[in-house]
Amino acid sequence: MSAPSKGIRETVGLYLGYTVKPNVKHQPVLALVSPLSLCGEAYEGQEVFWRNEGQEIDQQGNHIQVTVEELTGGNYSCHDSNGSFLNHTLVLVQLLNEFGNGTFLHFFRDLRLKDCTSRNYSGIFHCSWKWSEGRRGDLFFAAVTRSSGQSNISCAADADRSGMICLDRTHCPYTEELHPIDLTIYVKYWYRVEKYTKQFYIAGIVKPDRVRLRKAHGNTFEWEYPSTWNIPDSFFPLHFEVKVAPLNKDCDAEGEQSRVQKRTFSVSRRKNFLFCVRSQDTLTKSGWSEWEQRK
Repeated sequence: MSAPSKGIRETVGLYLGYTVKPNVKHQPVLALVSPLSLCGEAYEGQEVFWRNEGQEIDQQGNHIQVTVEELTGGNYSCHDSNGSFLNHTLVLVQLLNEFGNGTFLHFFRDLRLKDCTSRNYSGIFHCSWKWSEGRRGDLFFAAVTRSSGQSNISCAADADRSGMICLDRTHCPYTEELHPIDLTIYVKYWYRVEKYTKQFYIAGIVKPDRVRLRKAHGNTFEWEYPSTWNIPDSFFPLHFEVKVAPLNKDCDAEGEQSRVQKRTFSVSRRKNFLFCVRSQDTLTKSGWSEWEQRK
């Protein structure tokens, strides 16, 4: 996993993939009357007309009041007396629950935060999410920080915007991780903004890459640590799981399975088998790597 580029945007206070514009208005409320005055100072005192999604509304002037309820928001555009376009304000709505803390009621949750994973202790990690079938929104804003408030984390959205890769520049792989990472993402669906959160430690999401496996001789197999794993091995030890599965199956099929510390294994069978091996951090017992296999 390569590190994010130097041109990556800092996540705190920025919209990933969007230009931050003054005419985006985010309302974290159940229902409110919101003032709009974004035609600009140049139009102060002039005759200004407004439209919501192209439909004229019964309000005039540079300052108007609009009622925003539940799922309603919209693109409000202002026009001069000749009907010429002047400016616009995009009103987005974030629903609050009865406690007012921005957490959505369950029937609004159409997005599932999937795994956050890291292939080592370098401070680079990847988080992804998945929309439910029949609805797909878009990543609108993300903030990733250490709960201590002392952090320097930058992120970049994936090309398909179904996840993001982040780098914690202050993370040290040789010291204890004292404070968890707080991930907050806002996703936009139509004119609604939804908030999702997740908290984790890098030590808890580590998932090594596949081991480097080879057939040494006969039915004896040998393997090495992943090239992306931290060194030295003595400080970042891995243990392994081996499996002998039927030749016409894959590594997830039932088969003879063993946990080993060594990096070599001899299969007693003579033929018609699939040899599989995967690794896990010995100290944290976090995620297993994907299986590596040989016939």
